[in-house]
Amino acid sequence: MLVTLTMNPSVDRTVALSELALGETNRVQEVRSDASGKGINVSRALMQLGIPSTAAGFLAGREGEFVEEAVRSFGITPHFTWLNQGQTRINTKILELNHNRTTEVNEPGPKVDAAAEAALWQDLAELIPQAEYVVCSGSLPPGVNHDFYFRLVEKCRAQGVPVILDASGPALIAGVKAKPFMIKPNVDEVAQLLGWRPEGKEERSRAIASLAELGIEIVAMSLGADGAVFYRRGEAVLWGRAAAEPLASTSGCGDALLTGVLVSLLAERPWAETVRWSIATATATAEIFGTNFPDQAHIESVLPRVVVEELSGQN
Repeated sequence: MLVTLTMNPSVDRTVALSELALGETNRVQEVRSDASGKGINVSRALMQLGIPSTAAGFLAGREGEFVEEAVRSFGITPHFTWLNQGQTRINTKILELNHNRTTEVNEPGPKVDAAAEAALWQDLAELIPQAEYVVCSGSLPPGVNHDFYFRLVEKCRAQGVPVILDASGPALIAGVKAKPFMIKPNVDEVAQLLGWRPEGKEERSRAIASLAELGIEIVAMSLGADGAVFYRRGEAVLWGRAAAEPLASTSGCGDALLTGVLVSLLAERPWAETVRWSIATATATAEIFGTNFPDQAHIESVLPRVVVEELSGQN
């Protein structure tokens, strides 16, 4: 069983317009709402490839009901912990078609008290022993201490369950100290971990090697439109990239990148093929409007466009 944990889910409301005019009335050309949150996105991307998972985390209010109903409709097994107060947050994404850029406005999410967190730990205690992988993705909601992921990774490791961690800020810094199996930081998050921002091939290769010294098996460093740099212990450091044709949305691309690695691990693909599939999955996601994910045929159509370059030999 695969378990995804989304501590702070959301309803993603994506609006498309030609150009955002600040301080003026803007006319929207297209709008849609999607159940989201980084772990839920991974579950959705997995399901598009026929791979089931169980989605855990906090939900609250009517927006939470929308998320749970959507999760069920996708064929994902919901195992959420419900909050008695507040609402699951709404994240607004404004896509400017003339500029191919997205502005995001994210709400903080409902506050979690000690009783609710204790209930979540009880739910996770049921799921972790059954899990092949646990994917922990996204921000922590108000009220949850920044060391939450550290504690979770330690509990999973004690039971032999590998954790894939995708977080930022203090939650990421604390989480990596417990040595998760894989992390997927972007360049800003790498700077948070190392204290310096890698620029160019040489620095990116050096940065990812430094991250590996923390005791992590796989590192996928996202570079946005420039693709990602991938490290795995005993393998070459590889840089993969491909252009979206056309670019429709950047929402969920990082989650798709992570999904591509996870699916390849399950399929036992060679390392270079893992990188190609990860980049193709993220690129195909960028070609779909809203927070949505590609099927296998779409991903396979992108594979010929993926360029993989070796940055350093086996490590």
